[in-house]
Amino acid sequence: MNRVTDINKLDDLIEKMALVSKESPTYEKLAYCIEKNYKHIIFMTASDVAKQVNVSQGSVSRFCIALGYKGYNDFLHKLQQFVRKEITAPQRLQYATNSNRSISNILKMERENINELETILNQPAYQKLVDNIVNADQLILISARMSATLLSYIYYILNKIRSNVIKITPNVPEWETLELLDPSSVHIITVVFPRYPNVLLNKLNELHKRHFSISAITDSITSPVFNLADPVMSVPITTSSIFDIYSTPILFFNLLLRDVAGKTDGLDKRMSELEQLEKDNHIYYEINHHHSSGRYSESELE
Repeated sequence: MNRVTDINKLDDLIEKMALVSKESPTYEKLAYCIEKNYKHIIFMTASDVAKQVNVSQGSVSRFCIALGYKGYNDFLHKLQQFVRKEITAPQRLQYATNSNRSISNILKMERENINELETILNQPAYQKLVDNIVNADQLILISARMSATLLSYIYYILNKIRSNVIKITPNVPEWETLELLDPSSVHIITVVFPRYPNVLLNKLNELHKRHFSISAITDSITSPVFNLADPVMSVPITTSSIFDIYSTPILFFNLLLRDVAGKTDGLDKRMSELEQLEKDNHIYYEINHHHSSGRYSESELE
């Protein structure tokens, strides 16, 4: 049996489960439970599902393998990718607070996501993304809603590495005039995680029509941004809490910007100049370790 990779439509999953459920009464009970509670399932462990259906945990794993997955965790990851596009905040609150999912299970899923990064970083699309960031005359970072919370981290580091980096989100004047920029001198970097904001997708669609080059970081090959950008990097996130967990994307961006720094000419000089500026402006708290009393006046702190 060919292994299923992504859940694009609920009907397709239900049809697949219906076929597998004919193999045994246990599979039939599991198929019914998942169909009726799929939004709740994404917050449940294999043990939770087994207890709810009154079957063994091994039966849950075998059912997922019969569906074409490597096991329950693989199935759960793909189900989360599908469900988080539509699940609302009140539903998350209800399901997450009623779930018995332990911290150890959430951390396990995060470790699995992080382990995927090695494969992701070896893709040709990743190297294209690095080159786009290094070679662009001007970089514009755009996002919206919760995805936009990642922009400040990316912008802070990129602004140290190179010049001509701008961060733009909706409800600022620059957002309204993006289409007026010269596509030949601008490269767009966008972060698009669920729930996918229409305000961002509509803007990306307009920029795509005007032939702007766009690189995107999203969560799945089923993301609506895939037809609007090149390259598109799919980085997993975890949906096991009231809000999505962004630790894997944060690590991805750190490694990405490390590789960008490694290919940026003149970075040593730029970093030295920045360090001197920060020292001259007393940006960071410093302790004079040679002071005998252990107390420090403002004049003694850089």
